[in-house]
Amino acid sequence: MARLREFDTEEVLEAVINAFWERGYEATSLADLMEVTGLQKGSIYKAFGDKRSLFIQALQAYLDRVYSFSRKALTQSDPQQAIADWLQMLADTTPGNNKGCFAVNSLIEMAPHDAEIAKLLEWQFERLGQLLEKAIAKGQKSGVFRRDLSAQALRQLLLITANGTLAASRADFLKSELPAVTQSILAVVQA
Repeated sequence: MARLREFDTEEVLEAVINAFWERGYEATSLADLMEVTGLQKGSIYKAFGDKRSLFIQALQAYLDRVYSFSRKALTQSDPQQAIADWLQMLADTTPGNNKGCFAVNSLIEMAPHDAEIAKLLEWQFERLGQLLEKAIAKGQKSGVFRRDLSAQALRQLLLITANGTLAASRADFLKSELPAVTQSILAVVQA
């Protein structure tokens, strides 16, 4: 008779997300993952597969969380508030929070040499981009966002600038600048 799992998969994935997010893929060992999850190597392999499979599952869970938050923010009836709320998440200036964004960190560390992870991140940026583009188009139609650039061009500007902001959030000396940067980003989009 097979033994039932005696752990909460979501709790384990949360611990794994935080480990990979803080240290990166290469610097996170199986011993680190065993320590943060409280699981033995065999249990990790049986439940999640190898380290790379576990990383992909953790990244997917994180991306789904970010998408859910973004969808909630970007589908508000007021497009200007929608973009402002979405940008606000970029300005997390919590002292000591130097993890940046797990997706951006993975883009930098893994995507250049791992096609599957690059594809997963490309899919995330596309679905976030679609949400942004709809909010921007809505704002252009109502006259709150500039119309001299297409919604698609403004979407790309926001996505790329947002990712740079998230990468910069890893440096304490830049944290005080992030709220002003996010306000500037919003000002560039406004009519």
